[in-house]
Amino acid sequence: MRLLTGLIVAIGCATIPWLAARAGRRALGTISGLGLAVMVVGAIVGVALYPLSDVVVLAFALAGGILLGRALPPRFRPFFLFLIALSVLDFVQVALTSGPAPGPSIPSSGLNPHLIWVNFRIGLPGGHFNIGFVDLLLITAMSEYFRRRGQPFVIGIVPGVVGVALAEIMSDLVSTNRSSVVATLAQALIPYLTAGWLVANLAGLARVTSLWRSAFWRSRS
Repeated sequence: MRLLTGLIVAIGCATIPWLAARAGRRALGTISGLGLAVMVVGAIVGVALYPLSDVVVLAFALAGGILLGRALPPRFRPFFLFLIALSVLDFVQVALTSGPAPGPSIPSSGLNPHLIWVNFRIGLPGGHFNIGFVDLLLITAMSEYFRRRGQPFVIGIVPGVVGVALAEIMSDLVSTNRSSVVATLAQALIPYLTAGWLVANLAGLARVTSLWRSAFWRSRS
């Protein structure tokens, strides 16, 4: 159930850039700006307005992710370096802090009125699915990156799907391996999203190569 929920969320986020391809920067900026303002106030004051907090977090992550995907050059090297930097920061912040792994289902002991404004939370039988707004934003930005490169929709959903699946596998390993390193790796989702992004790039390269070969043989015939 946890994995299925994570995959649905990842695919949903990756779908939005295609649906909002004609959305203007002003509209996206307004949505992300208002969402961020509400998130900051809610997190500081600790307003327990769940599930409204989920709507705000999702709106900011989707609009902000599209803007980020449009702001970064649609080229491999700059985007890859950006992801590497975020992966290192994600690993470091998880190592220095404590908290639930991205997307785990843990026994519910009540909502934290501060943390609900920085996470997207879905209640599940016996626990909940939890993922940070930065992860949602990045999944959306990756999808926008592939859309701008002219790749098909199926390539755009690969980073989120692969990333969430890898994180789930690592989360299962934690239950049998008490190593602090493994536990930290299981909680840092961005490195897995980066791996998924690389897989999507390879798939996109294979697709382009196949198209070029087909065009070449058609020209020879």
